[in-house]
Parts: sequence; C-alpha cells; structure tokens
Amino acid sequence: MPFVLAIALLLILPGCATMTGTAETNGAACNVWKPISWSSKDSDQTIAEVKVNNARRSGFCGDR
Repeated sequence: MPFVLAIALLLILPGCATMTGTAETNGAACNVWKPISWSSKDSDQTIAEVKVNNARRSGFCGDR
C-alpha cells in the first residue's frame, strides 16, 4: 500500500509546478498574442483593459 501511495504522489506533484519562461521559450504564444490598440470611440474601461493586456504581453514576451 505505501508503494501505491508513493506512485500516486509522484504522478500528481508535477501538476503543482510553476511554468515560467522567457520570450525565447514562450515564442509560440508571443507570435499569436499581438499588442492591440483602441479607438477614440472606446470607453475608458475598454482603453484601460487594452493597456493592461498590452502591459501583460510586454512583461511576458518582452520587446518581441
């Protein structure tokens, strides 16, 4: 029984790992995730959300 529990623990532990990387390792996501722009017709809320999205992309992908 302890052997079975040990195997089960080994199978679920990788699910707790944090996945981080750089623009080089996140290339596929950065190729698809393009910066977006807003229009003067957009609401203040929409413009704020676009700016947050672009800042997240910049942090994740760098200058890519």
